[in-house]
Amino acid sequence: MFARVKTVRANGRSYDYVHIVENRREGGRVRQRILGSLGRLDALLAKGDLERVIAGLVAHCPKVKLVQAQKEDRLAAEGDRVWGPVLVFERLWEELGLADLFHELGRHRRLGFDVERGAFALVLQRLLAPGSDLAGSKWIDTVEARGFEKLRLQHFYKTVGLLWRWEEKIETHLHERGRDLFNDGLDVVFFDTTSTYFEGVVWDGWARRGKSRDYRPQNLQLVLGVVMRRDGIPVTCEIWPGNTTDARTVVPILDSLRKRFRIRDVVFVSDRGMVSAANLKALDKAGYPYIVGMKMRGLLDVREKVLGRAGRYRVVDTNLHVKEVQVGDRRYVICFNPERAEKDRKDREAILERLKEKLARGGVKTLIPHRGFRRYLKAQRGAFTIDEKKVREDERYDGRYVLRTTTFLPAVEVAEAYKQLFWVERLWRELKSVVEVRPIYHHKKKENVKGHIFGSFLALYLSAMLRRRLHEQAAKDHPEWYLPPDGSEPARLHAPWDELMRDLSQVRAVRVRLENQPYLLRTEMKGHADFAFRAVGVRPPSAAQAI
Repeated sequence: MFARVKTVRANGRSYDYVHIVENRREGGRVRQRILGSLGRLDALLAKGDLERVIAGLVAHCPKVKLVQAQKEDRLAAEGDRVWGPVLVFERLWEELGLADLFHELGRHRRLGFDVERGAFALVLQRLLAPGSDLAGSKWIDTVEARGFEKLRLQHFYKTVGLLWRWEEKIETHLHERGRDLFNDGLDVVFFDTTSTYFEGVVWDGWARRGKSRDYRPQNLQLVLGVVMRRDGIPVTCEIWPGNTTDARTVVPILDSLRKRFRIRDVVFVSDRGMVSAANLKALDKAGYPYIVGMKMRGLLDVREKVLGRAGRYRVVDTNLHVKEVQVGDRRYVICFNPERAEKDRKDREAILERLKEKLARGGVKTLIPHRGFRRYLKAQRGAFTIDEKKVREDERYDGRYVLRTTTFLPAVEVAEAYKQLFWVERLWRELKSVVEVRPIYHHKKKENVKGHIFGSFLALYLSAMLRRRLHEQAAKDHPEWYLPPDGSEPARLHAPWDELMRDLSQVRAVRVRLENQPYLLRTEMKGHADFAFRAVGVRPPSAAQAI
């Protein structure tokens, strides 16, 4: 829609008329339609009517009004805040039904504040500026979000306490909301653990010293376990004392899946790091089928009876050949990747070449501390030589890995399920780097500590959902990046996560005041910000709006 001046000739004279016109497409051609006429231009100018019409229209158009005020230096700026990530994550928050859920959970409690806003603020802080609740109560002043201006430090403390009390209801709600036809039947779940630590000894007796992923074994620890679906969406989290072994975490969390989420079948998938005799015995006793990676060099049965078994591989894909082996009542699947085998061969040849150079110069002792070099050496009469037997034995492992399973799935499906573990673990590592749990400064209530951690789980869920939306949008924009519906392969992201968050954070809300009327200005959309908005179905705010 725009203004157009049309010249009309009458009685030998020319008259200019001002029309309001719009363009319309009809039959493949663009045609103009007059919506209204303001009259003759000379008459409008003589009476001053045109200026009054323009002034009236500008009064109802904040952007034009503010641009004019800026030129005349009449704007009073009141600060700017981060806006882009708030709009994107809030859309996901609402679509997941979390806004309605928190309103419902807090409806009959006299809390004195909006717990839904408190929960969203806490989760958003984990995503954008991980820190303590004290830091969060100050951080909310840096973002443009509805209702955050009413939150105080005590509201953060109340929220983390309530989060853990409502943990089961929230997880069940998210599971029901996120279910699709694929996840209704057989469920393959991936389980991983990490740990966090405390300063001081205030939680002694609940948190315990144990293996620390943060390299702080001297501190009290908690073990955090997260179950993820095969498409990378988190399902549930659990918390145990830091000295809890994997064997004591796997079965309880699988029991929880069956009871709480009404899952008919659960197949546990894990890598070699969580495989132990105690783990497998516990899974067998509880009746849970599993697919686990086995250590090839350290286990005699695997090294001799499985890898040594003759038989042809079935070609599944260029980088996946499979062979099934039965040893007594144990079922194994050997997977072979020709591309990986070639890489392993070249890596070994490079190591052997360097060893030969060092042996020729007599400087091999400098390489002995390195395990990768040491395994090919043998000592004879005080001298080192290359152990050709070890070299030939190592060739057997090129491009191979061995799986043990108690499922009745075909060998191909067993291999493909385990193959998914590689990218789920990669996604898990990326998500953990995005969402930080520490620091934890609660010293009075265990519920608050657990709520702090569960807030990080919810942030993990939102970030996983955003990644999924980004994948889907990339598949629309670039069909060659198509994401398989079963999540069997990780689709490409349109942009690295840190770049995406940086570009979104550059979308800021600038508060200004003109003639005692506050306005909100949006900064320019740059980089990948528009892609993120499109992925979640959010229309960017107008460049200027009255508030």
